[in-house]
Amino acid sequence: MGLIYDDPQLAALTLTRLAAEESEGPSAMTGRMHAILDDLVQRNGTGYLAELAIVLARARFAALDDLARATGTDTAELLDSVEIEALEGLDDDS
Repeated sequence: MGLIYDDPQLAALTLTRLAAEESEGPSAMTGRMHAILDDLVQRNGTGYLAELAIVLARARFAALDDLARATGTDTAELLDSVEIEALEGLDDDS
């Protein structure tokens, strides 16, 4: 029997909790995220990361859809805005 976060849904929640803690200020949470991911790959193989990415993408879409409904915004427009912001952030990294 594996650890509780061997389930992609629970792993996504674990990483989300770490991200929430990280958002409260600078910390070593990113290192913890990497350690969890490394551990998951070691026990479950690299294909597990694909499952985790799918779960995270679906959760992010659900959150954006909920936000769009709550604000009366079109989900596609909100997704476009988030994508543009991410693309603009690529320029900041250079």
